[in-house]
Amino acid sequence: FERLHADPRRGADFEIDSGTNSLRDAGRGMSKIAKQISPSVVHIESIHRTVLRGEVEETGSGVIVRGTHIAGDYVVTNRHVITAAKLTEIKITLPDGRQVHPERVLEDEASDIAVMKIVADGLTAAAWGDSDETEIGHPVLAVGSPFGLSQSITFGIISAKSRRSLKLGDRGVLNQDFLQTDAAINPGNSGGPLIDMSGRVVGINTAIASNS
Repeated sequence: FERLHADPRRGADFEIDSGTNSLRDAGRGMSKIAKQISPSVVHIESIHRTVLRGEVEETGSGVIVRGTHIAGDYVVTNRHVITAAKLTEIKITLPDGRQVHPERVLEDEASDIAVMKIVADGLTAAAWGDSDETEIGHPVLAVGSPFGLSQSITFGIISAKSRRSLKLGDRGVLNQDFLQTDAAINPGNSGGPLIDMSGRVVGINTAIASNS
């Protein structure tokens, strides 16, 4: 204390060093989480045809998961990313660059969720979390392919829970109980995972708040 009192600059140096170490430790923690989840996040492209618009291309993201009571690997994404597309017109780019088509697609329009069965060797599935355990203010990471830039990661917090009565898409989403986050999400992030600080999936990024 006497040395700090004699030279106040030492105290300032100590505070800066301490803060820097804390930020560095936090950054290392988030890097570990990003490294853990990245092998499970995929980029998705699909094509479908409509009478009014002709051929329509959609891009989005997805996350590889496994179930406890069913064998195989699956990709969870938003239904609007792949809706109306044939299996051969859905292209899933794996983290290692391989491209596969789903063997089966299960869709739930009411929640805008789709589950696609895929077959490939050496896949890494993400761990499930529990969104009920997340609280407002908890840090989260959003992972996906905004503007086609695959494996992009943004950081934010849970801004609100249980968002309902949102106008989403032309037909809307019936089953709504959304988490709101301030992590940056842009076109192409749809279907990608929202990750807690344990590296577990607590949500699927579905919509962007926009004046348009």
